[in-house]
Amino acid sequence: MKIVAIGGGHGLSRVLRAMAPYPHDLTAIIATTDNGGSTGKLRQTFGGIAYGDIRNCLSNLVADDHLGKLLLDYRFDHESDLDGHNLGNLMLLALDNLCIRPSDAIEVLCRLMDVKQTLLPMSDQPTQLLAQFPDGQQLIGETTVDDASSLPTGLSLHPGVEAPLAAVDALMQAEQILIGPGSLLTSLAPPCLVEEIQLAINRSRARTTLISNLAAENGCVGSLSPEGQKQVFEALTGVQIDHLLSHSTDAFDQPNHWHRPLLANQQRYHCPIRLGKALQELCLR
Repeated sequence: MKIVAIGGGHGLSRVLRAMAPYPHDLTAIIATTDNGGSTGKLRQTFGGIAYGDIRNCLSNLVADDHLGKLLLDYRFDHESDLDGHNLGNLMLLALDNLCIRPSDAIEVLCRLMDVKQTLLPMSDQPTQLLAQFPDGQQLIGETTVDDASSLPTGLSLHPGVEAPLAAVDALMQAEQILIGPGSLLTSLAPPCLVEEIQLAINRSRARTTLISNLAAENGCVGSLSPEGQKQVFEALTGVQIDHLLSHSTDAFDQPNHWHRPLLANQQRYHCPIRLGKALQELCLR
């Protein structure tokens, strides 16, 4: 089955890891608007797209015994200009400088790490997340939007960017589209604000599923129910969601809303085995 997964680093990497054991044609479209941490520092100095979420997804697809995983995850903690930087981000930046487009750099590193899945940036062009609020205030940058005390009335990308053709093609051929889990405004929304991606999702014949977080988000989104998150996401992105997948200790179905056990052993994040089982069940329906 052709599956496209959309999101940011932490949540999307869990989906990729969960689906890796199954024989699907899997493509990930990854948010590139992060402006914090090592990624933010690199963007301030060199410009370009954000590589942190891409590195996170790539790391979760590399075999645990592969030397590449250690390289991707290594973080400098010396008192120098490299302090806090992740080696994987620097590798992607270097390859970007050697390649024509960031998506080419990602493809090269995937081949070097023996990763079979397709990883694509939401755009090869740099952009920032922009939020508008009822009082006319505007906030720019993921870290700033994350700290907002109220829900925005609008989200956009500044400047507007184009999606890679490969991302649009994957969405139009997809049989399942998975969005989430992750921060609704700053991880899940940005890829869907790229006009070609939004149009491709809505025109695709695939079923689009929103995977809700296990724990409530910090900030203004945290008080929303999964149904509320779906409504806000649709309103801000224009993307139509067909189904919801949420965690529950007992498995049961509601109209267009699946509840499945997705947590194991008091862990904080989705269990890859349980998440993979639930998504595989979803795919086979």
